[in-house]
Amino acid sequence: MAIKKLKPVIDTLSIPQGFEILPNPLAIFQKSTGELWANPAFEKEFGKDTLNSFKFKKPMGLIQDRPVHLSALSVIGRQEGFVIENSMGNKIPVELKVSRLAESNPDTYLILFEAVTDKIELQKQLIQNHIELQGAYQKLNQTQAALIQSAKLASLGELSSGIAHELNQPLQAIMGFSQELKYMEKLSPTGSEFLDDVIHASQKMAEIIKSLRSFAREAGDQVTDTSVQNAITEAGRIMRHTLLQSGVELEMNCPSELPLIQANPIQLEQVFVNLLSNAKDATASNPPGEARIVISATHNGETITVTIKDNGCGMSQEVQEKIFDPFFTTKSVGQGTGLGLSITYGILKKLGVQISVKSEVNVGTEFTLIFNTNETNQKGEIA
Repeated sequence: MAIKKLKPVIDTLSIPQGFEILPNPLAIFQKSTGELWANPAFEKEFGKDTLNSFKFKKPMGLIQDRPVHLSALSVIGRQEGFVIENSMGNKIPVELKVSRLAESNPDTYLILFEAVTDKIELQKQLIQNHIELQGAYQKLNQTQAALIQSAKLASLGELSSGIAHELNQPLQAIMGFSQELKYMEKLSPTGSEFLDDVIHASQKMAEIIKSLRSFAREAGDQVTDTSVQNAITEAGRIMRHTLLQSGVELEMNCPSELPLIQANPIQLEQVFVNLLSNAKDATASNPPGEARIVISATHNGETITVTIKDNGCGMSQEVQEKIFDPFFTTKSVGQGTGLGLSITYGILKKLGVQISVKSEVNVGTEFTLIFNTNETNQKGEIA
């Protein structure tokens, strides 16, 4: 059925005043005949032949971006989710506002077509902003929890220092009196054996206390001639008890003849403690007796290369790109601050140390650190 011009029906319909000159896209629909008339603004916006498309097969379902059909033009009220394809082939989202043309023409309807492209884009942007705000809020909560945990760890360090100091004096007394008894008193073989056990246990406690005091002391920023091998050994000593409790085997391959580097020894220990702790956590899901960490150091010319390798869960490429970001952690809240590797990266960057990571999910992770030796620094190269 052809689309009729407006002129022939002006006398039979109560056409709104100014219908032809209004700037809004308007159409009149006569339900009984299925005829449509559009004003010039509609034809300018969507094209002269657009009304013909309204007579096509009715789309199924209440889906978004559905084409306008005649059945929608007699439903009074506001309707959303329609598109009109204009003469240029562009799909324009529209809303329909349908009303009866006049009481004298109950079979005829006036339809206002409102293009809502900007409105939809604004809605999408609002949704995106809402999602981003939710993400920022969650990250803020995680950061707050991490800061609280970090503060707890700082307090724990101070507490450890105090406990170590209080325990050290009575422990020295126990060790001293035990050694005096061993050499001054005649003891039975059983008594001597028991005394040896007391001395051995006291020495072990002394090592633990030394580790606590080492962990708790302030590092400062002063750099000096530092032994990489000593820093690795000290870090291994600090972590050994924790690793043993977790069933992780630690292997250290560090030659004693490594040249010195310029670093803060306490900060350097912190680096290796953090990397060993990270490797321990990565092996937590390994079967009992199969968790393993290997830390190795080699001297090649004017550099020292240290690798820390574990056979743990590994990391995806996406995680590897974020591991040095502050507060980034894959652990649940309360189990990690997300600061260990960030602090490590900051210390190494300040020392001019190159750090890289290779990892494969369910295979393991390897960190590689390359230090410039004092010989390199003396030649004026960047450290």
